[in-house]
Amino acid sequence: MTEVRYPAVAGSFYPADESLIEMLEEFFNDLGEEGSERRITAGVAPHAGYIFSGYTASRTYKAIFEDGLPETFVILGPNHTGLGSPIAVYPSGEWLTPLGEIEVDAEMAKAIARLSGIADLDELAHRYEHSIEVQVPFIQYLAELAGKKVRIVPITLGIQDEEVSRALGRAIFEASQELGRDVVVIASTDFMHYGAMYGYVPFRVRADELPHRIKEWDFRLVRRILDFDVDGLFRELREMNHTMCGPGAVGTAIVYSRSAGALEAELLHYTTSYEVSRSTDAVVGYASIVMRR
Repeated sequence: MTEVRYPAVAGSFYPADESLIEMLEEFFNDLGEEGSERRITAGVAPHAGYIFSGYTASRTYKAIFEDGLPETFVILGPNHTGLGSPIAVYPSGEWLTPLGEIEVDAEMAKAIARLSGIADLDELAHRYEHSIEVQVPFIQYLAELAGKKVRIVPITLGIQDEEVSRALGRAIFEASQELGRDVVVIASTDFMHYGAMYGYVPFRVRADELPHRIKEWDFRLVRRILDFDVDGLFRELREMNHTMCGPGAVGTAIVYSRSAGALEAELLHYTTSYEVSRSTDAVVGYASIVMRR
């Protein structure tokens, strides 16, 4: 019997009905033709509610589509729930969203877990986690447009540091070589989480200045990502006590991309939740980035 992972946040983070298609159509209203270059090795995309970060996430997937869809998306995101293994690779089966099923690349999942030396094959960590789930409808929508079958390998991270990034990045590359897989890594992360609800108010900032200050803090990290600088990324995080939630996913994407021959990275879009909410009680930053050969 095929294991099915049912959606946990459909109807809250993104629509659970036909309005999901309408929202995706709006996000991708400037979509070009599917490309065949396949220069993109990895992308960074946010994982908040679509009304806040969906457009920013769509910029990553638009670039990947126009570059050419891979066979397999390896999607890494933080473990917000605390359940399951600290480094959890979803083993096999299908993930279900309002757009239908998408298959897990079980062979790739097993190879990554084996080669990493630190990851477990574990579905529990994924059961209620949103950071990977919200990426899946973008992939399904574009795969349907292209008439292609693509698969996913979901990986949640409860431990995020340089060592985890290097081990997983190398393992994904080695698994792709061993199996002959064409892979794109997706690092699911939001950037600064500012406000009392996030336990982060390092100092008070005037309301009209806050989005600009958050952008300044986030761009210290973005610059490190664009330079493929894993050590610098984590050093900046610690120096600022920054609240980016998926640094391990981004570090993994950098290590994989360098191994896969990436030479450049590009920031495609940046925004904050303030642009929608107009509230300074809680503000989160979002960025879309791609890495290319």
